[in-house]
Amino acid sequence: MRQDTLKQNTRDQRALKQDTKRQETGKRPNQSVLEQDLERHQGPDMEQPQGLGEHEKKVQRMQTRTWSRSYVNDAGMAVSGPDPGSFPGDAAIPASGRIIQEQSLDQVPMEEDAAGFFLPGEAGTFLDQYANRRHYLRIPRGYTEQDPIVLDLHLTGENPDLVDDVFIEAEEDSRVTVLINYTSEEGQKVRHYGRTRILAHRNAHVKLVKAQVLGKTAAHTDFIGGIAEEGARLDVVLAEIGARNPFSSCNLVLKGEGSEAELDAVYLGDGQRSLDMSCRVEHRGKKTLSRITAKGVLLEQCKKTFRDTLDFISGAAGSRGREEENVLMLSPDVRNLSAPVMLCGEENVEGDHALSSGRLDERILFYLMSRGLSEVEAKKLLAEAAVSSVVEKIPEESIQNRIRERVRKAIEKGGQMA
Repeated sequence: MRQDTLKQNTRDQRALKQDTKRQETGKRPNQSVLEQDLERHQGPDMEQPQGLGEHEKKVQRMQTRTWSRSYVNDAGMAVSGPDPGSFPGDAAIPASGRIIQEQSLDQVPMEEDAAGFFLPGEAGTFLDQYANRRHYLRIPRGYTEQDPIVLDLHLTGENPDLVDDVFIEAEEDSRVTVLINYTSEEGQKVRHYGRTRILAHRNAHVKLVKAQVLGKTAAHTDFIGGIAEEGARLDVVLAEIGARNPFSSCNLVLKGEGSEAELDAVYLGDGQRSLDMSCRVEHRGKKTLSRITAKGVLLEQCKKTFRDTLDFISGAAGSRGREEENVLMLSPDVRNLSAPVMLCGEENVEGDHALSSGRLDERILFYLMSRGLSEVEAKKLLAEAAVSSVVEKIPEESIQNRIRERVRKAIEKGGQMA
């Protein structure tokens, strides 16, 4: 990274921190970092934009605000809702007897809440009060859970409201993979609201996979937060495939020296759906390493906003990070917004980003069609190839196949419009 760019970013970062400190006395309880900044720009009693529902509000989605006409700074989101009632199913998650499980989070060690970075105060309160599925998983010191721990959550018309709150604590030198799978049938008006938090102690390795394959009429809001201590590693795979207007956030904090994080996201946008995603990795410890990778397919009149931020905090010397997004657009009517950001409060770091978006290469399409494939079949093949590197990181073949099938059906319906 160029030295002059680093110095400018360092000055911007210090100015932001000083401004935050000056405003600290005016902070309302339970506000997220982004809520405080949004109030400084628009005031605490800002007028809500038209189109927001009873339980929605405008929230800031960028760590630092950018050009307003880019339309990536803010978004409307559900911050609460009616009492969801109970959600059926076995409260215990299938796992070995060495995994400690509880259905209460009252005794969870919570010195820092990484999920709270993007989480509005009202939303956090709603989750604390009304979660109808709570899971605390603790992996003992030095233990490796050989098979993925799978939590299948299926929403139905009889049980349409799920508010889940999951906390995963991996003790020193432990390893675990946790897969949370959200599904519903098409045409059912169901609502999911969730939060998943991870605490990886020294040299622990946690892989979290969240596969959202809800029906297109479902509502989906989700927050992820993870903290990695010295030598620990966090791997997060996000699949945002269904739901009407999916709204998701992930904030990973590399707190200890030598900690690592890899965040992979795959998404599908079709019809008139609107996808809103914010991902961030904070480099706090020395010699930390991160990578954010996103792969997506967009078609018809959908809209997608993806924000990815690498934040190198002062003191994170020797750290490296990379962010990369590849978008395949199969229609001229899609609206694709990407906002890669790097913030540098430390000069001795390396950070880079790459972004590619565009339509199919007509030469490749022609080649495949000359070998006997129809235009739609050729597009299916290329779309699957575009997202396969992330999909294959999901350790459950049935979920991989479900995602591929959704991509194929979306192209059958709208891919020919490209």
